[in-house]
Amino acid sequence: MSVPFFIARRHLFSHHKFGYISFISIIATLGLALGVTALILTVSILNGFESEIKTKLLGFDSHIRVRLLYQDSMDSTLSVRRTLEQLPQIRSFVPYIHGGAMIRHGQETEGIIVEGLNENDLHKTLKVEQYIQRGALRFDLPDGKNGVLLGGKLARLLDVELGDEVYLFVLQRTGFFRQPRFVRFIVTGIYTSGIADYDDIFVYVSLKAAQQLFDLGNQFSGYQVILKNNANAESVTQYINETLDYPYHALSWNDLHANLFEWLRVQRIPILLIFGLIAVVAIFNIVSSLMMIVIEKTRDIGVLKSIGLSNRAVTKIFLYEGLFIGVVGTSIGSLLALGLAYIQQRFHLISLPEDVYFMNALPVLLSLRDFVLIGCFAIVCSLLATIYPSQKAEKLAPSEATRYE
Repeated sequence: MSVPFFIARRHLFSHHKFGYISFISIIATLGLALGVTALILTVSILNGFESEIKTKLLGFDSHIRVRLLYQDSMDSTLSVRRTLEQLPQIRSFVPYIHGGAMIRHGQETEGIIVEGLNENDLHKTLKVEQYIQRGALRFDLPDGKNGVLLGGKLARLLDVELGDEVYLFVLQRTGFFRQPRFVRFIVTGIYTSGIADYDDIFVYVSLKAAQQLFDLGNQFSGYQVILKNNANAESVTQYINETLDYPYHALSWNDLHANLFEWLRVQRIPILLIFGLIAVVAIFNIVSSLMMIVIEKTRDIGVLKSIGLSNRAVTKIFLYEGLFIGVVGTSIGSLLALGLAYIQQRFHLISLPEDVYFMNALPVLLSLRDFVLIGCFAIVCSLLATIYPSQKAEKLAPSEATRYE
């Protein structure tokens, strides 16, 4: 064991008594631990929010949507299908219909957005089925009846239950007048995603029923595209737009929800800065703790330098002390963050209003990368905090330090 390391350990934690220096060293270590805990939990919560929102959005939306700019519908003979078939990044693509309509049950009428897909195709693209709380995903019913899947909030507004009849209608222009076009549906399933934009207004029906409702014949709104890796959504979208060119237009799921993800990105910076201040305070605690060691151990440092201890060795003493506080504080903070995150994930102690935050409990997504980056940052800052105290210790002259002894 080297002399600087032995002295640093004795400075921080004496074996003979629990003194003032040991106390402030423990306070500095705990302060750093709390700072590390706050940063790790903050980043993990932000990651949890982003991951949860992405998961739910991808459950109700495809990776890419391809449509026409100047028309409401296209048909299967268009060149877009051939282009999509040639892209190896695409897992599947299916025709769909997307349009505004009205839904009526009894005396209640609400505005909705209709998504029409074949029942088998919906399994390939969307994950709506996993959010169904009552009933099942069934569009094609006996006797030629049509099934419809509603959001839980919309079902409450309409006061409908499974098996009830509802009417979907759109206003169509006939000469100078607009006349409603009605199609009758049976409620076969009710889903709840926690995303108000979907639960309030999105209803799902078969492609054939949607074509009948909007009087499209064999046409549809466009194609929903699912990729093998959603990380390629932007590059594939750009390629489709460049290949198909006007009037076709492809939008990735990031484009469709750009405002939401921009809001998440903007929120991340100030939140990290605010909670990062806790770590900054902890670093100042380390500086003050080491300065107290310099003041308290002035005579000891003077004696050591008078018997030949070099300035470099004195610097190493304080580097070891800063490293010890950094490593121990980071380890305690990481374990504390891990424990608190597990408790929240297991027991959901902190709940959230689902209609506001898209989820009913505070999400926490732990990442090894965050632990490593924050831990390294804390340790490096702990070492940097030793610079000023070690310089003050180096400048102590042995004669001045031991003058009154």
